[in-house]
Amino acid sequence: MSVALVKNEILTFLKSSEPGVLCVRGKWGVGKTFAWSEQLKTAHDRKEIALTRYSYVSLFGINSLDELKLSIFENVVALSGRKLRADLNTLDSFITSNFGSWRKPIRLLQSIPGIRSIIGGEASAIISFLTIRDQIICFDDLERRGQRLDIRDVLGLVSLLREQRGCKVVIILNDEALSGDEKTEFQTHLEKVVDISLVYGPTASESVSIALDQSNDVSQYIGECCGSLGIANIRVIKRIESFVRMIEPLLIDFDKDVFRVACSSLVLFCWARDQPGEAPTLDFLTSSKARSVFGLQEKENLSDKEAAWSALLAAYGYTWTDDFSLALIEGVWAGFFDPVKIENGAKDLHNKLASAKADGSFEDAWRLYHDSFSDNADEVLDAIYASFMNNYRYIAPLNLNGTVALFKDLGRNEQALEMIRYYVENRDEPRSFFDLERDPFSGDINDIDVLNAFAKRCAVPDEALDISTMLLRLKESWNDEILAELAAAKIEEYKTVFKETSGTDLRRMIAGVLQFDRINNASAVMKEISRRAKEALKLIGAESPINARRVAKFGIVLEVPTEKPPA
Repeated sequence: MSVALVKNEILTFLKSSEPGVLCVRGKWGVGKTFAWSEQLKTAHDRKEIALTRYSYVSLFGINSLDELKLSIFENVVALSGRKLRADLNTLDSFITSNFGSWRKPIRLLQSIPGIRSIIGGEASAIISFLTIRDQIICFDDLERRGQRLDIRDVLGLVSLLREQRGCKVVIILNDEALSGDEKTEFQTHLEKVVDISLVYGPTASESVSIALDQSNDVSQYIGECCGSLGIANIRVIKRIESFVRMIEPLLIDFDKDVFRVACSSLVLFCWARDQPGEAPTLDFLTSSKARSVFGLQEKENLSDKEAAWSALLAAYGYTWTDDFSLALIEGVWAGFFDPVKIENGAKDLHNKLASAKADGSFEDAWRLYHDSFSDNADEVLDAIYASFMNNYRYIAPLNLNGTVALFKDLGRNEQALEMIRYYVENRDEPRSFFDLERDPFSGDINDIDVLNAFAKRCAVPDEALDISTMLLRLKESWNDEILAELAAAKIEEYKTVFKETSGTDLRRMIAGVLQFDRINNASAVMKEISRRAKEALKLIGAESPINARRVAKFGIVLEVPTEKPPA
């Protein structure tokens, strides 16, 4: 049922003074309660509500009918005034107008030890419930009621309120959360108790318009991504926005497309976390999908759901899960992002995007394979080969494996072996990169020639790097070994390297060591590198007035000794 029709039915329900029961059903987080509250306010502002009192009650955790009855009483609000908010004055005037002087004696009795235990709970609920008549009552979260409160009892109370108390009752619930006997019981009594039953199912665009302020570019792009995936859950959309806003300052120094990639990925990953029944699973995103992109999945059996997920992701433009994606996934599941992992992944993506803009995208070359049924094998393989040779620096081992498998399957074995050799010989990486046991996708890297080439390269020990080389590399990439070495290097070594270096290399070095000051949750090792570098800059600044000015732009303030006044 469309949102507009549901809202219109609610307004019609509120205009009439006739007792009745309205049920609004829908999935978790789609805005059922928001829609009801919004229409209640609209009708109130238009003065189109027939009854003059209202109670909103969430059944979450309520375990008995007495609790429920008392909660109805406690949440009474007058609808005739300007505000839709309960307060003590409203409650007091309501009680007094209905039952006059009974209230003071009851309170007096409840204040006496012993008597209170006798009449305090059950009697209070009974007496207060006598005041409930000729009003609107909203029961929300029926599916989340306490374990000792039976659905049949709730619906029986609803029936009593309509038939004997002249009330208009609204029931809001996610009926999909009901199961077994309680679901059967609800469906059995629904037709007997409810006069109007509505299913609230907004479209993705309708939910986006409710959840997001579309006046800025970031929110608009989040909305586009949610619309592409069909995400209609307002709570999920809100969580997505919070994660996107969280990652935004961490990516401010990178190509703007890095942020767009992160944004679209976060939409997908948040959806996978919050709605696993509808979204592709994490396992599918990190394993099956990666194989599917490179044409390996056709050798395995895909379930109908997995095939549908694959088609959805292809239409969404999601290519494969890389290290940057894994850092984002980890952040979504943890509730915060590791700035070091985000920085490293963003750097790789930044460089990859820059290369793609200059030389043609590796993903675009693969699009020739995926987005056509033409008999164009030579064209596809030639394009992938040319792009691979241009972009090998930014291609993950998993994607090398998939590319090699495709070439072998289509009869280009020699070219496949050539790509492996070129990749291993030209990737300037520490030996740990070639240790596939460390690779998060090691289980999917299965080509024997790739495995042998990586094992052979991994057996070659890394060349010892001097401090100058490590400092130059720091701005672009690092690993635990480099960080440990630099954290242990002497301050005098830093000073010597800084003094012997000039121009672009000096700028890169200093930017590299000072970058840890702007990383949230930087490790102790990173902080130590920054500290030692700054101490070295202080020593350089103390050598001369001109150097003091030079280091000042890096935030290095030298302590200038002051002369003591004469005694």
